[in-house]
Amino acid sequence: MALVKSGWLWRQSSILRRWKRNWFVLYLDGSLVYFQDQTQRDMDGRIHVKYSCRDVRTGRECRDVQPPEGRSRECLLTLLLRDGSKATLCAESQDDAVAWKMAVLEAKSTPVRLHSPK
Repeated sequence: MALVKSGWLWRQSSILRRWKRNWFVLYLDGSLVYFQDQTQRDMDGRIHVKYSCRDVRTGRECRDVQPPEGRSRECLLTLLLRDGSKATLCAESQDDAVAWKMAVLEAKSTPVRLHSPK
């Protein structure tokens, strides 16, 4: 499957609200997969943005989130999911947060081809 974007993001845990750094890979089919590190051996989780993500917010739109220590609010990225939950992430920079938002929106809106054209 085609790779849209990959890189380091901070991810906030849903229960304890602790921040953890993960290696994220976004595929064109809408799979946002995160791993413990760049070797991509130990998958920590997966979000199917095409089916489960209803909106993406960045920066000051993430009002109820405190960024990780030393990070700006402008680096925040929140995926609002259809089940009412959310995935809270933090990029390395404001530009990177915007790039991730655009990549997620692209993967979310790109049709998945089930058959290769002949």
